[in-house]
Amino acid sequence: MKDSVNLLAHHPSGVPEAPAGHPDSPVQLCAFFVGEDEYALDIQRVEEVLPLQRVTPIPHAPSFVEGVLHLRGVILPVVDLRKRLQGQPSVESRKARLLVCRLGARRVAVKVERVAEVLRARRGDIKPAPALTVAGRSPFVVGVCGPPDRLRLLLDLKALLRAELEREAVRPAR
Repeated sequence: MKDSVNLLAHHPSGVPEAPAGHPDSPVQLCAFFVGEDEYALDIQRVEEVLPLQRVTPIPHAPSFVEGVLHLRGVILPVVDLRKRLQGQPSVESRKARLLVCRLGARRVAVKVERVAEVLRARRGDIKPAPALTVAGRSPFVVGVCGPPDRLRLLLDLKALLRAELEREAVRPAR
């Protein structure tokens, strides 16, 4: 598993845990839906979950960037994960949420259609994603977890946004 996903972080629970690299070491994931598909992020990336907020559009922004949000004195970009992952605008509903996530020193709000749960899994239960690359870029699905009838794709948010930003940067001006 890639370190950039931060799956090896220690989660204090008062219960003795296996060493971080051990297959029995626990990880916590934030599971959410984009369309009918379920995804997960390392909970260490997610700072908070918010109801939808007013977003100010940015002219000529990449298609997946809805705009910016003013949150307690900080301006955050808002990324629509359905646009990024499926090429379709997200469906507005009362269950839609913004996940405020840390990407290194930066923060970004990602729009999801609903948050499913925070789940705890053993590191060994997360299977590596199939070795897929697009034009030499690293994949943004880094793992798969869950029972066979409810698989969740574990996203590397940094890779997901980096790939799209690079792609948008090489498009001709409109």
